[in-house]
Amino acid sequence: MFVVYHVASTMEKKSFKFSGHAAKCVAKMNAKAGEAAYAFCHAATYVTSVVKTVEKTNLLSGKTYFEASNTPVYLSPSCETYWAT
Repeated sequence: MFVVYHVASTMEKKSFKFSGHAAKCVAKMNAKAGEAAYAFCHAATYVTSVVKTVEKTNLLSGKTYFEASNTPVYLSPSCETYWAT
């Protein structure tokens, strides 16, 4: 499995079974963006090397915890929008 992701945010955009398909998708997305904004790698590499773990503080309890650097705001207990729903 190969993952296409946005380089700056490390957000996963698409996944493919074959590297050739992922490479073609990245080429099209980068051409549309006008810069090298997207890349692809093997799924295991994406989880271990691309996505970093960051330390955050839970908004209500004040306890620190670790989460993926690309966790959306509405899924992060460190943000008000998580608790508002």
